[in-house]
Amino acid sequence: MGLFDFFKKKTSENKQADRQKSEPIDNNSYLIDALKNRLIELGYKVEKNPQYLALIVNDEIEIATVIIDNPNNHPSILHLMILTIHPKYFPNGIEENIVGIGVTIEEKVKSVISNYIDTTFSPIIDSFTDSHNPDLDFKAIMNDKEVLWHPKLGNLTFQGQWNEHPQNETFFEIIKDKLSNKLTSNKINWLKLYISKRSDDTIIGECLFNNEPWEDGLNGITEYAKSWKMNSDFQGLKQFIVFRKCDISDE
Repeated sequence: MGLFDFFKKKTSENKQADRQKSEPIDNNSYLIDALKNRLIELGYKVEKNPQYLALIVNDEIEIATVIIDNPNNHPSILHLMILTIHPKYFPNGIEENIVGIGVTIEEKVKSVISNYIDTTFSPIIDSFTDSHNPDLDFKAIMNDKEVLWHPKLGNLTFQGQWNEHPQNETFFEIIKDKLSNKLTSNKINWLKLYISKRSDDTIIGECLFNNEPWEDGLNGITEYAKSWKMNSDFQGLKQFIVFRKCDISDE
């Protein structure tokens, strides 16, 4: 069963079971309503999918969510699995696991929605326009043709205690010279980066390019983490980046 089928199943085959567990389904419904309201506040057209817990944004992007009930999580943490789908650019969806922090469900939901919008949704929705930061633009040779790319950087998020936070462009600067051999000819490519380090020098990371593991990118951010001076038992960084092929390169 695919990931997207999981979201469908949640509100069809398991509907009766959900009714018997009112709190989980209420929290999931509350979250999707809060996300809808927040996106409307930001100026987007948003409708609910009538069949399962998902939103349709600007008639083209679908956002499906489910709260993950993990008994090992701290009571103040809400763990959200969220799938962002576009029928043309990423039909299989971009999966993210994002957390929110708070005492009440309202605080947790507000936090997790802000995290999703700032880190993932904003660069995704921005990738549908040819807006760009010239300081970040770069060129790559593809099929014997020079192609201009516009990076769209989500907010770099931090875990643990840092004396000085790295700049938002830190990950991009590390991997940009490796991108020429990885980018596809698709209009939109995307990259998920995560790296963490413990005080015993244990490093754990993940680097996914278009949902597939990218070893060269992971090696780059792993080497970066080796240079960290630890200020606590644990430090981590996470970022989502979208690369849009410039409209000029489509001509």
